[in-house]
Amino acid sequence: MKLKYLPLILITIFVSFLISCNSESGKSKGDYKKSVSISDSIEYLTYQITQDSLDGELWKKRASLFIKKGNIDAAFRDINKGLELNPKDPELYMLLADVYFAIGQNDNSISAIRKAIELDPDNPDYYLKMAKFKLILEKYKTAKAFADKVLRLDPDNEQAYYIKSIAFLEEKDTVDALKYMKIAASVDTSFFAANLNVAVLLDAKKDSSAEEYYKRALKIKPENMIAEYSLAMLYQKEGKFEMALETYKSLVSKHPDNAQAYFNMGYIYLTENLDFENAEKMFEKAIEIKPDYTEAVYNLGRVYEAESDTVRAIEKYRQALKLTTNYPLAIDGINRLEK
Repeated sequence: MKLKYLPLILITIFVSFLISCNSESGKSKGDYKKSVSISDSIEYLTYQITQDSLDGELWKKRASLFIKKGNIDAAFRDINKGLELNPKDPELYMLLADVYFAIGQNDNSISAIRKAIELDPDNPDYYLKMAKFKLILEKYKTAKAFADKVLRLDPDNEQAYYIKSIAFLEEKDTVDALKYMKIAASVDTSFFAANLNVAVLLDAKKDSSAEEYYKRALKIKPENMIAEYSLAMLYQKEGKFEMALETYKSLVSKHPDNAQAYFNMGYIYLTENLDFENAEKMFEKAIEIKPDYTEAVYNLGRVYEAESDTVRAIEKYRQALKLTTNYPLAIDGINRLEK
């Protein structure tokens, strides 16, 4: 019996819409403490506004906090008040873009960013926001064009390189996607998503240097399940079974409900180490976490068959068939043993 590896977890590539990227540049009056909660901050700013309602920075600051809290209507009102006081403040238009985007008015959102760029054409953050929006809207060519504008103003902007990489990847150009993702990871060595996605792209090319980037990603975020699982799978595919087992063990110590990791350990114990006792324990653990795990039930049957326990092996094969109708490996197992 040759069991296929579980597929490599694919990284869903998505550049998140950073609501707060343009909302913190204004300075409010008084001693504004960053440690207080958003609600407390809103209350504090509301008090400040009652003391000086003509200070546009206060309205802008509170609008930003309303956006973070998800109170779009209140944010919209504060932005409009801020624009009454400071109609040429580009940051208010960037906040307005966030509000429009949150309610699905994409055209108005784009128009607001364009107004901000018109007011401050040398600010790379505004072009970056436009690039992100275009990427989310699947306008990949335009997203790359705005990312290039960012890089002309700020050559070391890792987010711009990242956006270009994602756009190329969505266009099925993995060569340029890898090129720009590597640049993003080198410009900012603490950029987790860039390092992880470089690893995934290299892994897909069967490039051994994927290991280095998985390790970099784990150094940045040691608790990340995707990075550690993917590294373990890499070792398993490369035949480095002991390293794979150690990595899976590390993974389940942090994420004890990862049934796939237990299954993969069981598979290695069963097929490579011929350690039926540990294989049984791992498959049982996977089934405990996920009772409808057909592959784990079937492979537990394989353990029993390897131990010449025909009755229990057939029982597990039949159980696998109940979970997945006409599961071919289970049918073959029953036919093999009943002969």
